[in-house]
Amino acid sequence: MKEKNTIYTDFADEIITKETKNKAYKYTEKQNDYIKMHHISVLEDENELGKEKGEYITIECEDMGNHIARTHMAEAICESMMHMCEARNLNFQKILVIGLGNREIISDALGPYVASKLLVTAHLYENEDKAYLKGTRNVAVLSPGVMGQTGMESFSIVKSVTQMYQPDLIIAIDALATRNLNRINRVIQLNDTGIQPGSGVGNYRHALNEASLHVPVIAIGVATVSSVGAIVSDVLQDEKDAKNILKRLSKVKRMDMIVTPKSMDDALQYLTDMLSDGINHFLHPDFDNL
Repeated sequence: MKEKNTIYTDFADEIITKETKNKAYKYTEKQNDYIKMHHISVLEDENELGKEKGEYITIECEDMGNHIARTHMAEAICESMMHMCEARNLNFQKILVIGLGNREIISDALGPYVASKLLVTAHLYENEDKAYLKGTRNVAVLSPGVMGQTGMESFSIVKSVTQMYQPDLIIAIDALATRNLNRINRVIQLNDTGIQPGSGVGNYRHALNEASLHVPVIAIGVATVSSVGAIVSDVLQDEKDAKNILKRLSKVKRMDMIVTPKSMDDALQYLTDMLSDGINHFLHPDFDNL
């Protein structure tokens, strides 16, 4: 159980500090004129980062409004997913993509928005001559909504569809929480350990991972929200003052209030196009009409 004054984050690279023991993970960083990538390999099941053993790749850019930067981001997403699959020797032809989140709430709508722009082929593989599908893979897409809309956990819906469709790989897309306000709408994380919807804001749901679904899972998330607690810590340089205010906020249950920028509407369109482009090229690498 997390402490009351914990500022939640979904990003592995935000947890690394000088105090964490690097024997539990390997960390590399590279960048070009447009993007920066952080690659963390968590090596042990029990580690100070509190993350599952596996690969975590974070990709960030200074200006998501820059078309060239978004192109670099999309290419890095595709390459990172290929790297994760090759590292695990995954042979996949059927892929189920899950767009997690609530389409009606702008800061949580990324998963369903991206899912709606992916090239879906599962129905064609059932009914069409495979020759017409050259260069594609068998892809199904699901946007399960949230419990307030369906009355069921996303996991229950995803598990049922997984058992019916029997994919070789699951890709889960979701909005994530960051501790750093400057990273909102500018940073993406991929991992091969799955995802626990709501964990970044302390609202834990059943995890979607290989252990629970019996299928390898790649999770992709974008920082779209932060918390009041993160704002306080970010603005106040004095650690003692920040701790005092966080303590007061936790007593009145205000520290975990979620915030997102006014520009979220425009950013969502950029993010949707960029993510769907990168994922489509991963799903259908030899298809010429993307």
